[in-house]
Amino acid sequence: MTFFRLRYQASLALGAALLALASLAPIASAQDEPAFVFPCADGVEWAAEAGQPISFFCGWGTQGGPGLMTTFLKAHRATLTVLNEAGDTVLRIGPAEFATLWGDPESGPSGFEDVTCAGPTGQSAGWSYLIEAGLPEGTYTVILEESLRHPVTDGFHTCRFADGTRVSPPPAMTRGPFEAVGTIVVED
Repeated sequence: MTFFRLRYQASLALGAALLALASLAPIASAQDEPAFVFPCADGVEWAAEAGQPISFFCGWGTQGGPGLMTTFLKAHRATLTVLNEAGDTVLRIGPAEFATLWGDPESGPSGFEDVTCAGPTGQSAGWSYLIEAGLPEGTYTVILEESLRHPVTDGFHTCRFADGTRVSPPPAMTRGPFEAVGTIVVED
């Protein structure tokens, strides 16, 4: 997992909450509850029951004010593709539709477990997509392709781990492209 991916996931909740949730995500719950898939995590396998709703979710976070979040959202381009075992596309969300999936940015306390940041607040936003009818039994490949039209900083160079080392070197700029590939195993 690249450092960008680690920051990408950890910063959304600006805390350990998302990481704790992500560790439970591969386990599908009861049929009426959605199976959660975090396609920004590369190399992960998730489980679901045939017909169980499947909720895709990821996000982005910044250390700092709303300007960093706005810059990111304007620069972000992504495509989400789900392929069946035969390699046929069962879901494709292109960049234009993907841009509409983002929720409103929210402010929250900066930092997270064992990390302290210079400013008191950060911004986060998430995107989600629900396949209400789920998928039939089979193994599916999930591909999330992302890029940024220009370099973007998340401000995490102002954050330090408990031992004093920086979370990332200044100026914490990232551009991409990035690709994450995972698997959903759907069983009856």
